[in-house]
Amino acid sequence: MLRRTIAFEILKLYSTLWMRAKAKVEIRGLELLPPRRPGERRVYLLLNHSTTYDIVALMHVSKEPFVIMMDRGAFTFPVIGRILAWAGFVPLDKGDSGAAIEACQAAVAEGRPLLISLHDGDSTIGDWGRPRTGGIRIAHRAGATLYPVFLKVEEERIRRLSFKGVDGREYPYTTFRDTYYFIELLPPRDLSSLGPEAGYEEYRAEAEALNELSASLEARYEAFLAERGGEGSPVRKRGGTRLRVAW
Repeated sequence: MLRRTIAFEILKLYSTLWMRAKAKVEIRGLELLPPRRPGERRVYLLLNHSTTYDIVALMHVSKEPFVIMMDRGAFTFPVIGRILAWAGFVPLDKGDSGAAIEACQAAVAEGRPLLISLHDGDSTIGDWGRPRTGGIRIAHRAGATLYPVFLKVEEERIRRLSFKGVDGREYPYTTFRDTYYFIELLPPRDLSSLGPEAGYEEYRAEAEALNELSASLEARYEAFLAERGGEGSPVRKRGGTRLRVAW
């Protein structure tokens, strides 16, 4: 437990320094997130995931540790991978996600807040893939409260880069700078209508509904940013935020 906390704080410190230099963060919907009751289970479903550094933004605003499922590639780096593992983050093998799902279920059962993406695919190249049902299934079967979360970066501020791995391959990733970064917490979803015997089709319908919600929010933010940009907003947007989220 102590090692997990220390590892999380190391990641959080790095994330806060990085975000303060790269973005101005606005958090919306904090009033929709009441203090977590003893024994309460929560799953936060990320409706979109457009940059590699979204995890850095989420670490920056966190008041307490959380669990998140990440591509296992991040765990291959000698030092970073060890810290991610110590922090309790879950590596995802996209060819066989069973072990990752079990680890996430165990974390939720322990009362640790879980952050998980709605979409499959590779955010580093802008391909979200289709919405998946894993996060919804975990929340429903664990009796957890499901909170959708929407993330937004100014599209023109996203930078598409790559690095060469130790194997000589080029690995793409996306980052950002001088951008508004929005984190919007949305009202919890009522999963009681799914019933105890819910199957794939019921979970798929909920995933598609949340995907439609994400699309409508994307359109709303694009319109908002277009209007704000027309007011002559400054090019340099930095400072992160002092607000923190108690997941």
